[in-house]
Amino acid sequence: MFTHLHWHSSFSFLEAIGKPKHIIARTKALEMNAIAITDYNWMYGAVNFYLWAWDEGIKPIIWSELGWVLDINSVTNPKTIGNIVLLAKNDLGYHNLMELVSFANQQWIKFKPKIDTSILKEKSEWIIAIIWWEESRLGKMVLNWEPEDKIIEIINMIKDILWNDNVFLEMTAQNESLIPNVKKINSQVLFFGKKTNTECVIDNNYFYPGKEEKEAREMALAIKDGYKMYDEMRRKPKWEYHIMAEDEIINIMTLNGYEDKQINGWINNNNKIADSINVKIQLGQYLFPNYDNPEDVKDLYEQHKDQLVVEE
Repeated sequence: MFTHLHWHSSFSFLEAIGKPKHIIARTKALEMNAIAITDYNWMYGAVNFYLWAWDEGIKPIIWSELGWVLDINSVTNPKTIGNIVLLAKNDLGYHNLMELVSFANQQWIKFKPKIDTSILKEKSEWIIAIIWWEESRLGKMVLNWEPEDKIIEIINMIKDILWNDNVFLEMTAQNESLIPNVKKINSQVLFFGKKTNTECVIDNNYFYPGKEEKEAREMALAIKDGYKMYDEMRRKPKWEYHIMAEDEIINIMTLNGYEDKQINGWINNNNKIADSINVKIQLGQYLFPNYDNPEDVKDLYEQHKDQLVVEE
């Protein structure tokens, strides 16, 4: 059974539509056992999604899609920031992911949050990364015709930080004849995956639950970009961004010319990742930081504790 690992909900403000409740309902209707949440830049929908998923017997996979650069201080143009998708494998990974999201949102460049290699290295434990599609850093490097050795260096660097088994390249399940960039990126994913011995996953990177909601998503994009629906300049995505069933994924990639063995291998990698996830969010409790008071404060307390008035 196919598992989606890359998607966006209405918490990716005006870039996607679909509340966690509706996404889970669609997932259940397709008889899928697990699904991921990868909203842009933050995790506001994570707990809501987590609760709805478990209530419906579906495993929730907590991700976030963040801007990523090599050095936080060397980037001033937001268009040069490529994305990276990060997944929490367990509770520690979930807390590391929250810290990465918090860090990213303190490092805005014109409303584009970002992390860099150093903070990723610091918070890398129990994190999985997907590092390739059109808006990813490596995808942008390919489309900009950057050197092969530079791309290989970055892939190997991320694999060194997160360990080999926790880094994947993403094949995009879209009609390559309609979207030339997808064809180019997919071919390069296979090329560099072989060069660096990196496994691939597959997804169509959905932005709304069902096909019938495509126009509603385009309306959200028009609102975000300041256009009317009749404006020719508004965004009109050619991709199929609904939550695809497994047979839709297979049919698209077969039409693109890929072999059954390849397609099934990518789908199996998605499912292996889902099986490896074990995040349990602890809810219904108060969490306060534990501060170790300096000695002079402790001494002051001992001197004056008899004078303290405790209100009933």
